[in-house]
Amino acid sequence: MYLHLGGDRVEKRIRLALVGLGDMGSGHLYGFDRISECEITWVADPHESNLARALGILKNNKPQVCTDHDQLLLHSDDYDAVVISVPNYLHRDVALPFIAIGKPLFLEKPVASTLGQCNEIIQAAEERGVPVQIGLVYRYSNVYRRMAQEVKRGRLGDVTMMWCKEFRDPFPPRDWFYDESLSGGALVEKDCHHFDIFNWMIGAKPVRVFASGGQHVIRRGQDNLITNNYTHYAPRNITNSSIVDHAWVTIDYDNGSKAMLGLCMYLKPYNLTDEGLEIGLIGSNGAQMVAKKDKSIDISGGEDFTKEYIDLDVVSDSVDGGHTGSQKQRYAFLNTVRTGELPFADLNIGKEALLIALAAEKSIKEERYVYLHELI
Repeated sequence: MYLHLGGDRVEKRIRLALVGLGDMGSGHLYGFDRISECEITWVADPHESNLARALGILKNNKPQVCTDHDQLLLHSDDYDAVVISVPNYLHRDVALPFIAIGKPLFLEKPVASTLGQCNEIIQAAEERGVPVQIGLVYRYSNVYRRMAQEVKRGRLGDVTMMWCKEFRDPFPPRDWFYDESLSGGALVEKDCHHFDIFNWMIGAKPVRVFASGGQHVIRRGQDNLITNNYTHYAPRNITNSSIVDHAWVTIDYDNGSKAMLGLCMYLKPYNLTDEGLEIGLIGSNGAQMVAKKDKSIDISGGEDFTKEYIDLDVVSDSVDGGHTGSQKQRYAFLNTVRTGELPFADLNIGKEALLIALAAEKSIKEERYVYLHELI
């Protein structure tokens, strides 16, 4: 991706096309618009309201517009890479044609809503040699990269236990989020992020999953007025939710480590507690490390009996207060497009997180341990 002028190498701006301009897609549009190393040449979304709202946030780009990815494929000479932020059930059908023509992809998490569709994407990308980065944004966060550095340094010895408290407000009021056949389920849609953090920090293979969950508040067949603190969509009733609104999930790893996630999807107006999202680790040396609100880390105990509070830079990895790691993942994708380097959050990492989520969904339904080898 370089131009040669007078013997000097001049870096060419990477041309991007974006498919999907809902909450996530408009966030990516905003972020990439603020990066001078790229140019947004095309956007695609079937909803006029999404297009009008999203295009209104642009400052530095004036992309051409179409309504779907099929139309975008007709203009493949106009972009170098594609950012896909469509509902989970559309991931495979949108991603495969772009992989077939050799376009590097940024694909929002999860890889797909089913393992079969995930495997199709992986097979196509490997056969074509196309890099695909998955939107597991925490892998690019200053907070969780620092956590991983402390683990690598041996600050806790071996990571023996982990937990995550994901207590939050509901998904945005869009029907597909609440239809398990389209989203894959709440644990697939939301907590593949956190299962990936478990895998990353523990550094071992998950073996089996046990989960218990159900519907406490957002119940199938009842009118549920759904509000969400970060969406641009107006509140509305959802009456046919087929996803769980709460769960406890335990994961056993092949090295004996264990992790547990608690999910609640009905806090109002959202999580107002001091710790917010909490992710913690316990090590073999007796130390604990806890990240709170995606902003800070506490490390307590262990061999030196100390207590340390680490106040981290939570600005440089995002843009205008966006999600932790969100802007750094965009720069990382541009680097992958430019160099061909394997993304830090690649397809196989995405698949490992998806497997845990699918096993947890299955465990809830069948009320038993689910071994991951059953799914493969």
